[in-house]
Amino acid sequence: MNKEVKIKNLPFVNFKIRAPRVKLIDENRQVLGEFDTHTALRIARERGFDLVEVGPDSTPPICRLMNFGRYVYEKKRQERESRKHQHQAKIREIHLSLKISEHDFQVKQTKVKEFLTDGDRVKIKLRLRGRELLHADLGMKVVEKVITNLAEIGKPESPAKQEEQTIYVTLIPQKRSK
Repeated sequence: MNKEVKIKNLPFVNFKIRAPRVKLIDENRQVLGEFDTHTALRIARERGFDLVEVGPDSTPPICRLMNFGRYVYEKKRQERESRKHQHQAKIREIHLSLKISEHDFQVKQTKVKEFLTDGDRVKIKLRLRGRELLHADLGMKVVEKVITNLAEIGKPESPAKQEEQTIYVTLIPQKRSK
């Protein structure tokens, strides 16, 4: 399960540096001065490092002597670490019906509460079948009951809507104050 981490905006290295002159910083972060690019490359090769453009926007561009392979490795590690602490919010769905019993309603509500506390969005759908379409207002009441019971944990993204035979609303988790 080895996922390759992509690094965005890698700097120019060695012969890919296009500027005629560069400001050179050595491996100990000491400023060596301004050199033409070929001389800077020669100095980098003599010391066993790569010439990496770290400040392309300045005039002349700032280049540093460093081990580029190690730099890329460190960047990948940083990317991986930052992804570990991210939570991808998923959209979960809960299906209700107009003739839902009280116990089933409580079970579904508990599940919605669980999803919201995990930080996921929850889409609540109530499907009207046959003659239930005549009583869409009762379906809206069931959906509104879920919204009011979970008001302290989640809030509706937009008001409940009816689209043909389905009444739906998306709940998003409330921001918790610490």
